[in-house]
Amino acid sequence: MLYQNNSYRGAYFSPMDRGYTPIQDSIEVVPEMAGLSPSDIGISAPPMQNQLEALNARIRQGASRVELGFTGRGKGSMGQSSTTPEMYGMEERRDIRELANLNKVILSTHATTQVGNLSGLTEGGFNEMAREMALNEVKRAIDFAADVTDGGAVVVHTGEFQRPIFDSYGPDFMMNPAESDVGHQAHPQGERKKAVFNIVDTRTGQIIPIRTDQPVPLPVWKKDAQGNYIKDEYGERIPETEQDPNNPGTVRYKMSTREWDYFVQEAQKYSKEHPDQSPRKPEMQYFIEQNDMQRLQFKSLSKFYGGIEQVEDTKKNLEKVNKALKFYEELEKTVPQDELWKLKLPSGAPRELAGLIPPDDPRLPSQVLKDMKTHYEGMLQRMIYSELSYTQQARDIEERQKYVAPIKEYAIQKSADTIARAGLFAMQKSEQMKTKEPLYIAPENIFPETYGAHPEELRHIIKESRKTMSQQLEKMYGYDKQHAVELSERHIKATFDIGHAYTWRKYFVGDPKASIAENDAKFKNWLLNQVQQLTDEGIIGHVHVSDNFGYEDEHVDPGMGRAPIKEFIDKIKKGGIKNVTVEPAHQDYRSLLGAWRHFGSSIYGMSRPMGDTWSDVWRGYFGQTAPPYFLYGEAAPDPEHWVLWTGTRME
Repeated sequence: MLYQNNSYRGAYFSPMDRGYTPIQDSIEVVPEMAGLSPSDIGISAPPMQNQLEALNARIRQGASRVELGFTGRGKGSMGQSSTTPEMYGMEERRDIRELANLNKVILSTHATTQVGNLSGLTEGGFNEMAREMALNEVKRAIDFAADVTDGGAVVVHTGEFQRPIFDSYGPDFMMNPAESDVGHQAHPQGERKKAVFNIVDTRTGQIIPIRTDQPVPLPVWKKDAQGNYIKDEYGERIPETEQDPNNPGTVRYKMSTREWDYFVQEAQKYSKEHPDQSPRKPEMQYFIEQNDMQRLQFKSLSKFYGGIEQVEDTKKNLEKVNKALKFYEELEKTVPQDELWKLKLPSGAPRELAGLIPPDDPRLPSQVLKDMKTHYEGMLQRMIYSELSYTQQARDIEERQKYVAPIKEYAIQKSADTIARAGLFAMQKSEQMKTKEPLYIAPENIFPETYGAHPEELRHIIKESRKTMSQQLEKMYGYDKQHAVELSERHIKATFDIGHAYTWRKYFVGDPKASIAENDAKFKNWLLNQVQQLTDEGIIGHVHVSDNFGYEDEHVDPGMGRAPIKEFIDKIKKGGIKNVTVEPAHQDYRSLLGAWRHFGSSIYGMSRPMGDTWSDVWRGYFGQTAPPYFLYGEAAPDPEHWVLWTGTRME
């Protein structure tokens, strides 16, 4: 029994009871614990197993909330641990639902882990078919959730695209990392100088990498006193000239090798001069500047090969040749065969000697003119096709510059559309199945290396997705704006994984003069402030809990790593979120027990006046050091023969 407030609590009221509330001032529970009831603490079922059997096991382990999940995509295979929602027919779905309801277990759903992004990103770039396939996988999970749960989260991973670690903080941190309160970099000694930014051709989804460590030789363009570019009558910038140091008296065009900072400054300048346009990113400036030289080259070659005057002169010469050819062909018909040599041109002799001496060239004038005709026709054809080709290439670069965009702008638009359509489907399934709680799509922050992992990125994804769903509800279904906004917020919420978020610690650039503890505190404060903002803005709807040491998402028991889980729980509880899902690894059920302990809901024995400690009891919970509360199967006694002295049979 536990002694609390001068009274005893008996065995009939324990942490295993659904209505149990942690004793915040008891001997065993320290004041700083989060204080969650077992009914608030859930655990995920192993997604590679049969989810009906996994749910049954979790119920026997004492779980009040269970998250069902999957590992496969397309056609599943239980034998290969590639599970999908559609592997479970209506009878199995009914069994899962009834098993959960009978045991008062609340279910949530995790879409297949094989969906790594919702933007359609593949190894070959962005692909609409891949995006549609990802959406269908999410819909499968929503459909499953509608049949087996009473609503709630359908979790899906986000990993929309790769970007530099430091870029997750936006242009302010990128430009002034020293001024940022908390900064992250993949390799602090050089990521900013070796980062790769990607832009996308929005017509094809092709990704174009831009490296910050590759300087580009570019012309130095003439500027006026105000620093504006001077342009010619064609609207093109005019390059500056200089004396060639290797050839005195020779003038050449002035070139300069441009480092990344140049493109940053030029992008800022362009954005300032064009406030009506979206701010230009440095990678866009790099691409435009580099490709502009090719555009100018093709444009000049087009003029060189296809100038109107040159084409017209060639056409006139061709007309003259055709006229002469016609004349000589008629003339040659009238001249006797033995005198035709008089019409031929002697090789190396002046034209005026034609017809006076025998020629070396056996060709008649008509043949010479035919050869000349072929020459002019080929020249005219080359000029026209060269002009068309170079014009086409110049125009292609111009068009490409119009349709390229930073990867973030393109991918977020695609991701938001996918999530919005999933949100619409969740809304429709909620209405169809009349679930107690709304089904909602719940994008989850994953790992720092991909977009969506940073709390600010997760916020941006959710807000853009809600905005897109709201617009779709208005335009496609005729909802009024306010109702559309409410529905989008109801059916799109984030899943925040504190374990995933804590892996940002390995990229944290702390104060080199501070101690490890001081830098840990600074990072922890940043992370909790981010959680506070997400909570205040109503972004988080679902929570995953696991622990690690700040390097990789190893899923150790809550409290056995260094993630600020208790402080995190305090933040989300104040925001109205009172339930969490623990995600175990090899520990399996021990993660749930660890969560009970960490959140102030430990299992206590009754043999000692002061209460058994966790280490005395937790392993014994499954019969290792304590007897079972009941027997079943072959181990159970025959009820007809096993009776008490009162004559009452054992049950």
